[in-house]
Amino acid sequence: MKNSLDTNSVPVSGSLFSGGGLGDVGIEWGCGIPVIAALELMISRSQLISKNFPETKVFEGDIWKLKDEYISFFRTELKGKRPWLLTLSPPCQGMSANGAGRISSSIRSGMRAREDERNRLILPGISILEKLQPDWFILENVRRMENTVIRNEKNKPENILNCMGRRLHPLGYAIRSCILDFSSYGVPHHRERLITIGCRVPKITQKIPVRQNIFSRNLSPFHPPPSHGVRGCHPLVTLRETIGKLSALDSRTFLKDAQDPFHCVPRWNEKQYFWMKNTPEGRSAFDNLICPECSYKNRKKESVFCEQCGGLLPRPMVVQDGRARLIKGFKTSYRRMKWDRPASTLTMNSGVISSDVKGHPDQNRVLSLREILLLSTLDHPRWKKRFLFDGIPYGRMSRNQDFSPKLIRQVVGESIPPLGMARIVDHLLTMNQEG
Repeated sequence: MKNSLDTNSVPVSGSLFSGGGLGDVGIEWGCGIPVIAALELMISRSQLISKNFPETKVFEGDIWKLKDEYISFFRTELKGKRPWLLTLSPPCQGMSANGAGRISSSIRSGMRAREDERNRLILPGISILEKLQPDWFILENVRRMENTVIRNEKNKPENILNCMGRRLHPLGYAIRSCILDFSSYGVPHHRERLITIGCRVPKITQKIPVRQNIFSRNLSPFHPPPSHGVRGCHPLVTLRETIGKLSALDSRTFLKDAQDPFHCVPRWNEKQYFWMKNTPEGRSAFDNLICPECSYKNRKKESVFCEQCGGLLPRPMVVQDGRARLIKGFKTSYRRMKWDRPASTLTMNSGVISSDVKGHPDQNRVLSLREILLLSTLDHPRWKKRFLFDGIPYGRMSRNQDFSPKLIRQVVGESIPPLGMARIVDHLLTMNQEG
């Protein structure tokens, strides 16, 4: 990529709220844009970045305290020039559709509205964008961020996207925000995220000018057109295509593959095994109304015992005050995925069968670590390197393990798919070249 003379930028990138660096895999390993600095609060995540990106300067700690040092590093390293790209993936756990009226009313009455301070971490992120003014920035977060209201730097309630526009539009940024499902870009699992992209390259912003309403339900010119699915030229990448050839595992009798330490699964208890053993592909154990003893199809949706023979139905249940009843929960839990569709969203709880759609299509288990690495695209032919998790002292490890299954599941669950990030950056590089 050539330097853009009208923005005086250098073809490098930096990441904020970097996680374990999975998004940086798509940028540096996939698109050849060096990630020269990363800022991350959690020690385990920053150690993963250092291990896999030894040339990257890692700032470990609170962004409020480190933002000035981060800015200073870029200015020194680039000799006053601008980076080509900055990426931000602030924590999403605190995002909620809080109403501006309720927050405003609380502030006027002298009482602070209930809010999650993690939502306000976008503010130091915006400050860094204001100071470094990269040609492009990418903000990735959950889809409900479009409705999230925070206390801004003036202690007033403001929608996050409106706050970003108010502060960055005067610097020449055209900003567009819309929801992408990464399965439409070749990622073999569904993952909907709000992707906000800002550009200050004059030859591009002349064609795509500043617009006050940043969010759109339609794809913007900044967002890559789908390559897979109904609107793409390729079919969606399915679970079968991605993991169908891996060896069979079982959550009671065969927990790991001796040839691949990452192809391993947690153990289920007898109840979980009974419930899921009788659950067909694509269905939830809550739907199991056919008795495994007498094959009678029960009619009452609340039944836990067979209405004909009295046998126990394979449905999630608890015994409370001497009575058995169905577990209260979403009907997407204790559910198997479907072979010929992309996997469900990989979350931090990918190893927990009671979480949202976590069952293997036909084997009695959740997805293995190897499978979530493949489905996340962290294991992908485009990368010429293998992402390393070994030696990071986090979570519980067995005697023969030098990596933490818990860390792997959490990092994959909280991160943007590397291939998804690469598809976005590929598109921005093309826009830069075409003008």
